[in-house]
Amino acid sequence: MKLKITALTALLTIGLLTSCSEQTDDIETESENAYLNLNFSTASSSSTRSTVVTRTGEASDADLSPANPTQESDIHTIKVWVFKSGSDDNSKAIAYKEESPKTTDGKVANETTKLSIRFLKKIDGEEVKDIDLYILANSESTNMAEKLSKDLGKTDFKSLTRGELKKAVFDNPFGIKKDGTAETTEVPEGKGLPISRAVTGIAVSDHVADTEAAAASRGISIPLTRAISKLHFFFARKTDGKTDNVEVTKIVVNGETIPTDSYIFPSEENYDAALSNKNATREYAEDTQYEHQEITLAGVANGQIASVSSPTDYKRGENETATQYLERLEKAMITSQDLCYLRETPKAIKGTIYYRLTQGGAEKSAEFTIPSNGKAIRNRELLIYGYFEKGEMGSLYIQPTVADWVDGGSYNWIDATTGVEINENDTTEWGYKVYYGFPERGPLITLKDIDTNGKPWILQTNNPMFGFVVCDNEKGEYKKEIPVMDDNILNPKEIGKTYKIEDFIINESGEKKTLYFYVVPKNRLDLAKPHEVKAEIFLTKYPNDKFIINRGLKYRGCTSGKNAGKDLHFEQVL
Repeated sequence: MKLKITALTALLTIGLLTSCSEQTDDIETESENAYLNLNFSTASSSSTRSTVVTRTGEASDADLSPANPTQESDIHTIKVWVFKSGSDDNSKAIAYKEESPKTTDGKVANETTKLSIRFLKKIDGEEVKDIDLYILANSESTNMAEKLSKDLGKTDFKSLTRGELKKAVFDNPFGIKKDGTAETTEVPEGKGLPISRAVTGIAVSDHVADTEAAAASRGISIPLTRAISKLHFFFARKTDGKTDNVEVTKIVVNGETIPTDSYIFPSEENYDAALSNKNATREYAEDTQYEHQEITLAGVANGQIASVSSPTDYKRGENETATQYLERLEKAMITSQDLCYLRETPKAIKGTIYYRLTQGGAEKSAEFTIPSNGKAIRNRELLIYGYFEKGEMGSLYIQPTVADWVDGGSYNWIDATTGVEINENDTTEWGYKVYYGFPERGPLITLKDIDTNGKPWILQTNNPMFGFVVCDNEKGEYKKEIPVMDDNILNPKEIGKTYKIEDFIINESGEKKTLYFYVVPKNRLDLAKPHEVKAEIFLTKYPNDKFIINRGLKYRGCTSGKNAGKDLHFEQVL
């Protein structure tokens, strides 16, 4: 008997269940079909990975920072294509589904939402062993449909082949208007931002079961990425540096930077690689055409430039996380200016900030460069901090920062799919039965792919009379290393070995891992020395954030209050 809890990070948790196919009319028996159940959420706190880019164009450490606004992660619509792995570019999807997910109160999806797809286990008499997924959220935020109709004569997303999805592009919006201004300066109302991913090599055998209940424990995680980037600027001036009249007159992003057509999907990636790579990208051909026009952004008046005692203090420190950096900017009232959303580009983004140091003085300029490694800058948050230390005889200093904007589909909270392989006889009314001296008589628990973006985590219990036996594998095998001595007080001898009980399990490095363990009592039940026989276990990320490990409240645990969905219950019976 096993209790499996799969803790996953990302927007998508996908389980494959057996059922009927939505796209075929000749289904004979349920056993011939598979059911793809896709769960996703926008309820997480946003976070991004950040990289400082120096004036020489060299990038440094990556870490986490908040992203804003929350609408950048909204899911208005979602489309999923399922392809048989190994099929060529002319192949059509073996399953397709689109939905407009809503919360229970009718709002845009920001909590767990399910999308289900049915497909045959066999295609043309051949068993489907692996599948590939193309996933697209908020396609209506682009003119993809218009381009497909014009270029291919297609109006039906369902009929698109793998090759057509690979080549799918958009050229509006997120580009440049005819007057040279940015097309998109806020999240399109009711449409969101385009978010996508193409993942291959998902093993059907790992995620399909004969019953819907059995398949519930088989989940995978797929991080999505936005097909665009976000550019904005922050400015500060020295309070006593005679900067009362400094101003930014305009900001210009060079032409020949944004492709005339940008790809909807990043390059295909194997599932295992996609899990560890939150920065999916796309390569562009050398003959790619680019928008010739410059982007001209508005100036920033003196009153919008934060006055601080020491502007250099607000350069990002070498050991400062992006979260800490942006929080410092916010506390100092150094606010975002000239925000715009741009289509991805494989080119370095270059431009010029024009400014004046005195009222009516000569216009000066400072150039900036956001480098590229030759692959498209997709799903990035591009921040440029500029500051004035002096008025007359001074200048504008610039520090670019590139943040890998990974929250737009990967949703960096710990979600969980849970599946229980345990008979109801193995539970009490309150929790799962556990036994002193016999760990394997209780449920084996699997926390799969625990991912905290590098932050430490700890598995613990609220009852010190309980602990954990760590297992080596999914079979529940564990080492017996603790000596067991006989009852001879004067000359005790070792008569065997037993398992080690951990008070807690901690991962200080925060590395992603899978954990197998049993919950066990430390002492036998003794009526003469009674102890609390009930225990709750929970998983906590630094500093004190409990994971949701019982989503849907399907298993024995708290069903209300602050711990609802965040713990599991165990009760000693021996």
